[in-house]
Amino acid sequence: MSAKITSGNQSFTIDQIIWDRDSFFIDFNSYWIRLTATIAQMTAERVTNNWSSFNLIRTEVIKTLGINPETSESLSSSSPIKIMPVNSYPYIIAPSISRIASDHSQETIIDILKEVISKSLTECSKHLSETVVKKNADKVKNLPGSANILITNDSKENNSLFLKESGIGNNFHKIFPQKNKDELTDLLTDKSLFITDNEFLKKSYKKRGFDNILLTDNLDNLTIIQEEQSAITINVDGASRGNPGPSAIGIIFKEGTNIIHEISEYIGNHTNNFAEYTALIRALETSHEKGFKKIEIKSDSELVVKQINKTYKVKDADIKELFDKASALISKFPDFKIVHIPREENLKADKLANNALNLILQSQQKHL
Repeated sequence: MSAKITSGNQSFTIDQIIWDRDSFFIDFNSYWIRLTATIAQMTAERVTNNWSSFNLIRTEVIKTLGINPETSESLSSSSPIKIMPVNSYPYIIAPSISRIASDHSQETIIDILKEVISKSLTECSKHLSETVVKKNADKVKNLPGSANILITNDSKENNSLFLKESGIGNNFHKIFPQKNKDELTDLLTDKSLFITDNEFLKKSYKKRGFDNILLTDNLDNLTIIQEEQSAITINVDGASRGNPGPSAIGIIFKEGTNIIHEISEYIGNHTNNFAEYTALIRALETSHEKGFKKIEIKSDSELVVKQINKTYKVKDADIKELFDKASALISKFPDFKIVHIPREENLKADKLANNALNLILQSQQKHL
């Protein structure tokens, strides 16, 4: 879904927003200074028993990660604690620590730091809920629905806690914990916008020729206008040879008359009804991932359509599980419709399903 985003004299028309989590949703200094102090303390405790060396090591860890040990403030926008992934910290810290603790090899210190950082993340995770910036979280929660991607250098566990505490987990279609920001190039397209307050990142990507980066330290500066999305029509079909037997699904996504995505996938041995429901679920999952908000499903399965529309009751226990999963996914769409169509109007989706079956069956025959 396209949106127009303006900030000052800058304007972007995009179909996905990539949010830098640590720029807006976490009180950076509060959480990361606490984590840095914990890493420094545990590292010093593990590396030495000498009080003089203890203070030197502790101070060195704090300084190396870019925190001023006297003021407990991050030093600059290029501080490692701000821009480097957590799993790179052992390799950043170890060289300076090995010069102080000369009785330990650098490899030993790296191993110690890996363990220390893991324990520090766990210890600090309980404080993460205190640092969620509710105002910014609410702004994203109330967005009309662009495809949102969340980038964070934090651990999967801490990221999950953040999403729970902020209540905005369902607003993100993709989440990349522990993703090295150098890999953002894979996500940045002409139709995506990376929003951050990190000047270092902006300069880095400008040098690579990528301009769709918006530097801001206040989400209130943004004006986001959602463009009306035409309905995405999705033809779904499931095929089973044997009922139960080898099964596959075929799905076609259209915007207007243009085919924008296709799925042809083998799903194992199942009944035809299982395959039809699986096609529906896969279509819903893909639509959610792509940020579609207005979708119309077309299926030649009268059973699936009438059960989803609650004209028929669901009596089969196996189908009930699939029905519940589909219903949960449907609840995420503000505009959803499913209609029954004749089989002859669903031939392209049927062909995709049978193509997947033919490929797998031919492969199995070759190995006989």
